[in-house]
Amino acid sequence: MNRTPLEALLNWYDRSDGVTTDTRKCGPGMLFFALKGERFDGNAFAHQALEAGCLASVVDDPSVVGDKVLHVENVLQSLQGLANLHRQRFGCPVLGLTGSNGKTTTKELLRAVLSKSFDVQATKGNLNNHIGVPLTLLSFPKDVEFAIVEMGANHQGEIAALSRIAEPTHGIITNVGMAHLEGFGGVEGVKKGKQELFVHLAAKGGTAFVPASDDDLMALSKLEGLMRLCFGTAEHPPLSWRTNSAPGAPVYWSMNPPEPGPWHHATGALKVELEGEHQLANMTAAMAVGHHFGVPADSIGNALEAFQPVQQRGEVVETKTNTVIIDCYNANPSSVESTLRAFAASDHNQPLAILGDMMELGEHAPSGHRLVRDVAAECGIECWTVGSLFAQHAPGDQSFDALDALQRLLDNQPELGRTILLKGSRSMKLETLVPHL
Repeated sequence: MNRTPLEALLNWYDRSDGVTTDTRKCGPGMLFFALKGERFDGNAFAHQALEAGCLASVVDDPSVVGDKVLHVENVLQSLQGLANLHRQRFGCPVLGLTGSNGKTTTKELLRAVLSKSFDVQATKGNLNNHIGVPLTLLSFPKDVEFAIVEMGANHQGEIAALSRIAEPTHGIITNVGMAHLEGFGGVEGVKKGKQELFVHLAAKGGTAFVPASDDDLMALSKLEGLMRLCFGTAEHPPLSWRTNSAPGAPVYWSMNPPEPGPWHHATGALKVELEGEHQLANMTAAMAVGHHFGVPADSIGNALEAFQPVQQRGEVVETKTNTVIIDCYNANPSSVESTLRAFAASDHNQPLAILGDMMELGEHAPSGHRLVRDVAAECGIECWTVGSLFAQHAPGDQSFDALDALQRLLDNQPELGRTILLKGSRSMKLETLVPHL
């Protein structure tokens, strides 16, 4: 059976209307890649994809034959190889983005700021793994002006592999925290895993944007061959700050701290929708990258003021009886701690934190859950917990093994006039509590 080389796949790709690995998204002009997983084999749907109008189906099962069936040794490797071949045609900056927390919000902030001066293409949704990154690259036109590629990982070696596919010219690590500890083998493993982006950039003479106040990232970025652009302190502007911790407190920023410089005067105070020190750090990263690539100061300010929280990542919903902050796309001890401290500092009305179990902590699950429960107590926040991990290791002021028990309580004893934070891992589905609040 003759196998289709990558150069031939690139020709098919150029004739197509896009790439898909999902038969539900197959349609006229699409190029279908028949991926295999533990519970499915896309090869079985190759002909179904063609019947739906796909230009061709890429398979690695020799028994699947027919017109417009393209055979390769390994479909996943071919998808990744095709994405890298396409990426090599880009003549623009490619910004790789990773970190334990804040990746998606920072990505969207970067997109908003850079779009003021460039036609920006960026990762959509959460397509940031070994399949998502190739699909992301293949969704960009070859004449893209600026590319942002989010990279996620839960094991060492994954960021290195994604970097080989995306070949970023620039990179930023939002932070290093207590996320995916089970896969990384602890915080030191997380540091080593995230550093893989900087290692790749150093080998290619690339540039890293580094928050100067983060000792871990400053240390991880001390690599021969890596160009560092530090930001976030008076010595390394831009610097941003808030004058108080009240909800909606304006954001100030300057390129000439400690005295307000021309950027501060040009933009004035920014009224933004994002609260908390962690969100201030995300915004400062967008300021720094935008400034480096020549986005005017007033344009950066306008982008930040117009920015709305990403769905389920700090999204605020006003119900008939309460204000609900939905921040439950994912959770780990570091992100929950920073969110709780920001929640407490904002002086909300009758604050209540409903925390769901944090997954993928492995042997760190007991200490991780106790940590965030203790932070809530330290901050004086009433804390309810949902899930078996919290119930076993760190019960809150009220604890519930499952969502349905909490839903019944809320229906029978409604909470009124409160500001309620929902924070937990994606699998906990805490957003389903909103109709009961």
